[in-house]
Amino acid sequence: MSRPRHSLRVITQPGLEEVTARELVALGLCPQAQAGAVVVTGGLRAVYAANLRLRTATRVLVQLARFEAPSFHALTRRLGDLDLDPWLPPAGVVHARATSHKSRLHHTGAIEARVIEALQARGREAAPGRAPGERPVAQLFVRLVRDRCTVSVDTSGAPLHRRGYRLAVAKAPLRETLAAAVVLESGYRPPAPLVDPLCGAGTLAIEAALLGRSLAPGRRRRFAFMDAAGFNRGLWASVVGEARAEEQTWPKPQVFASDRDAGAVAACRDNAARA
Repeated sequence: MSRPRHSLRVITQPGLEEVTARELVALGLCPQAQAGAVVVTGGLRAVYAANLRLRTATRVLVQLARFEAPSFHALTRRLGDLDLDPWLPPAGVVHARATSHKSRLHHTGAIEARVIEALQARGREAAPGRAPGERPVAQLFVRLVRDRCTVSVDTSGAPLHRRGYRLAVAKAPLRETLAAAVVLESGYRPPAPLVDPLCGAGTLAIEAALLGRSLAPGRRRRFAFMDAAGFNRGLWASVVGEARAEEQTWPKPQVFASDRDAGAVAACRDNAARA
């Protein structure tokens, strides 16, 4: 019996699509870069591995359905047919977010209201927009382009740049995903030395060290898919085990960081200790 395959939409910062696509190729997938995202087909293992191991992605969405939605009647009918339960937690709020471009259904608030009604008809608690706090219980994205509706579920939760180590910040902080992209595009190959003379909170140096040790960037955080009813603990353990088997202890990467500001150096040390 073949495992089901899914269309994944890996969201990136603009300009990082090709970098993220190369990361997905390294995971054995065949991606296609688009504006602000990379699209790839894969099974549940690919969903888990992408969240755990991608250094430059913002979040991983799983496409649940694509259909024509020229009217609210058509949208409501098709939403009622979707099998959402495996991707949502057994309890908790589902947050619906809608976007629309060149479609007859252009009022995003009204679209979100129909999604909420469809979820409530299944006994789900639902609300529009993004939830307060770092990680909503579940997020459902409804995207209309020229009357074509795509329904996707967020499997990441908090954006993937939140690795969990950067609690101390300096001025003009650099996002972890962008720092990782800079390191990857620089041509840096450990164990060659890397020097960051104006390190700030140390994000670029830490991302270089994580790369040099082949440490999965998401190894110390939770993801939204872990709360889903269809979460496969055995498969997740296998994905984590594969990532740990690739970790390098020797030779150690030579990464040097400094800054003229003592507070930045202290922040860098604290973040590096957590990482």
